[in-house]
Amino acid sequence: MLLKSRSVYLNAVVTLFLYAALSYSNIFSQNPQQQNELPVVKIVNPKNNSVFDWDSPMNYEISVADKEDGDSKFDEINVKEVLLEVRHAGNQPKILATGKAAPPDPPGLAVIRTSNCFNCHNFNSKSIGPSFFEITKRYPATPSNNDSLVKHIRAGSSGIWGKEKMPTHPELSPEEIKSAVQWILKHSADPTVDYYIGTEGSFRIKQPVTSKPGATYILTASYIDHGLKTAPGKQRLKGQDVVVLHSK
Repeated sequence: MLLKSRSVYLNAVVTLFLYAALSYSNIFSQNPQQQNELPVVKIVNPKNNSVFDWDSPMNYEISVADKEDGDSKFDEINVKEVLLEVRHAGNQPKILATGKAAPPDPPGLAVIRTSNCFNCHNFNSKSIGPSFFEITKRYPATPSNNDSLVKHIRAGSSGIWGKEKMPTHPELSPEEIKSAVQWILKHSADPTVDYYIGTEGSFRIKQPVTSKPGATYILTASYIDHGLKTAPGKQRLKGQDVVVLHSK
């Protein structure tokens, strides 16, 4: 009788152990590794389908929330990593659905956004260093200018734009720097699109010479997160929001 009781007890213990092991195995197989979550980007202002006046200031406000990086309302997001694109779309805009992973940036722009370029440079206004637009005026897109700019960025420079020094960028490969330079020289002076950095500010839309009534502009706000805290820099995701503006 005693042996039978021990046998029943041992069988129960073994059964519980196997059940616990199977449950743990199922949980682990369902979550083999932690996944990064998409940043939530929202253009708070202006509202979608707003109407604007040419050459009049328009305020914008963007919110960003990311599970790993934090929330812009608590000042946990680096505002220099939030980009607003204002693009002329004619009269038939093609809108990308929001709430899904946004298409990746062109390689050159991706390098600019994920390095420290915006600490010293803006697109159209002077900061510590010259704007990208000023750079395109001084350096037309030629092979020799490309090579010079790549060298200046990689090794650093001084005395070219005043007293401020360009720091070195050994963390970037020559190929990455070259792609960034090519993007700047090709796109910074594009009259159909303007770029703004930050979660809030204002902009004006200048009336094109050939504009028609009801011209449409697409505003795209985006943020690239820093990936998982356990593996920073990996599995980075880009979230975005899109609204449409119409001229009077």
